[in-house]
Amino acid sequence: FWLKFRSATPPKIFLTPASAPCISEAAMAARLNLLSVALLAACVVCLLNTAFVSAPAQPRGAAATIAALAAAGAPLAAFANDELLEYNMAGEFTGFMTGGYFAVTLGYTAISFVSYLLLTKLKII
Repeated sequence: FWLKFRSATPPKIFLTPASAPCISEAAMAARLNLLSVALLAACVVCLLNTAFVSAPAQPRGAAATIAALAAAGAPLAAFANDELLEYNMAGEFTGFMTGGYFAVTLGYTAISFVSYLLLTKLKII
């Protein structure tokens, strides 16, 4: 590398190879701007490749035969039993839910009252 001096006040020293021309600051800024735009474009292309998915391949051979038999047997699934299962949180009030509400609220109220009573008697609070 050769030391190359530029005539300016104060003098600036640039380390450049003997065959490379001295690049001005404006040209360097333009190259960096071009590099950042190219990097941004590459990121956008990568994101777009993951955003759009191609259609699945059609099965061939034995896999196609199995898929066709499965599709032919699909109407049989339409005659399956549709039973209504009773469960508590279906949206209506039940006696169990009302009793559970009062049991839980009264139980936690009793626990908090006893805890407060003990803590005040022991002079902790």
